[in-house]
Parts: sequence; structure tokens; C-alpha cells
Amino acid sequence: MTNRKVILIMTDSQRWDMVSCYRDTGLKTPCLDELAAGGIRYNRAYTTQPVCQAARAGIFTGQFPHSVSGWTNSMGICDNVHTLGERLQDKGIHTAYIGKWHLDGGDYFGLGRCPKGWDKNYWFDMKNYLEEMSEEDRLRSRQSWRMETEEFPAEFTYAHKVGNRAVDFLQKFGKDDFFLTVSYD
Repeated sequence: MTNRKVILIMTDSQRWDMVSCYRDTGLKTPCLDELAAGGIRYNRAYTTQPVCQAARAGIFTGQFPHSVSGWTNSMGICDNVHTLGERLQDKGIHTAYIGKWHLDGGDYFGLGRCPKGWDKNYWFDMKNYLEEMSEEDRLRSRQSWRMETEEFPAEFTYAHKVGNRAVDFLQKFGKDDFFLTVSYD
């Protein structure tokens, strides 16, 4: 039997040429470059829709966004639509989704609820991140000018917390069949 281990890493609002493994722009992306060297790197990829939520609807349902009522941001997909997580879980594959989901009908940050088909213990959308923060830190995190005047430790960031959860998942379930999505905002 073949091992079935997949990690899908998504970055939101990042152009292909912002990663130096594609072309030298002066940006340094050594960790992504190393992953690209040892994994699958697409030289041509296309989306069903340039809008974030609609593109995610296509990826995670296998259907066109208009077919699942997910054609624009902040619209949830239909309740009767099954996601990749559900389909794979039905086949005995451990599925986990960590990061920006944007398919639940909530605002940009999400509703904080794990959809069917994904491991609830690893679910962590941006609403969950904000709920962990103090009121003061929540405000600080949304004021972009503070990045020029204050030091924010890596541990404070959403990306760091998403990455840590992914590492924890791999340490606990890396020998099993799994499909892990790590979605950075």
C-alpha cells in the first residue's frame, strides 16, 4: 500500500514571482525555495477565479465557484456541498486544515468553527487567532503603522502560530496517511 501524505501550503495574496525559486527579484525566500526544490513546483497554474473565496471554493470542492454559491468573498458555500476534507476523511485519510479558510460565510477572519471533514483539534482560522489575543494586542495587530515603530516577536504573528500547529500535526501524525492544508494569510 502506498503512503498517502500530502501537505498543501497556500499563501494568500502572494504573486508567483515573489518567491525567488521562480526568478531573482532580490527577495529572499530560502525556506520556500528549499521546499520547492524537494517538492512539486508548478510553472503554470490557473485559478477558477481571481477572488480569494471563490478560488478556495474551486480548490476545496472541485467545482466551479458559481456551482457551490461561492462566487465572491464573505459568502459561505452551500451546506450540501462536500469538501475535499470530507471526501478524503471518508477514505480513511486524516485531514487537517490550519489557517485562513474563508469559505464559511463570515468576514475576512472567519467564524472560528471547524467545517465537516477536518480535524477540530487543529482547526485554526483567523478568528481563533484573534480570540486568543488580548483586546490591546488585537488592536495593535490591526494598526499597520505600528510595524514601523514597534518590535513584534515572531511568536505574535498568525503565520507563526499556523506554522507551529502544522509542525505539531506532523510530529503527531506524520507516519499516518494525511492531507494537511496550511493556509497562510
